[in-house]
Amino acid sequence: MFTVRHANQGDREVILQLLQQAGVSKKGVDRHLENFLLVEEPPKGRKVGTVGLEIYGDRGLLRSFVMERSSWNAKTGLELITVVLSFVQRLELKEIYLLTGISPNLFEYFGFQPVKWEELPGEIRHSADVRVDEIRAVPMVYRNTGGC
Repeated sequence: MFTVRHANQGDREVILQLLQQAGVSKKGVDRHLENFLLVEEPPKGRKVGTVGLEIYGDRGLLRSFVMERSSWNAKTGLELITVVLSFVQRLELKEIYLLTGISPNLFEYFGFQPVKWEELPGEIRHSADVRVDEIRAVPMVYRNTGGC
């Protein structure tokens, strides 16, 4: 059982630490910190994961989806994706993009569809989190139709 909450400025260092441990880019975190979620393990609130969202108008980029290995399992991953999509729905974003290095099938289950790099909107392509060395990743989009 985990709790998920909005990150605040006081969570910055723990988010950067979680990203570093996972080998994920820390670029752009400060610009988008208000759209990061933090995963905590009760009862003491130990921080075990984070997921960030960069927002550009009515579109967003899901980034920095990490959890400590000791806390990760398939059920937790599925639940966290569901929470993130609920967050996206509340924000009334029309499209969410992500770059997945893991099986795209997991995200397809939730309604994400693969897209070509050249189909990514400019603001998503030029995000601090999208780097040339991530070209191996599969870009995907989730179109929010109001029912997550």
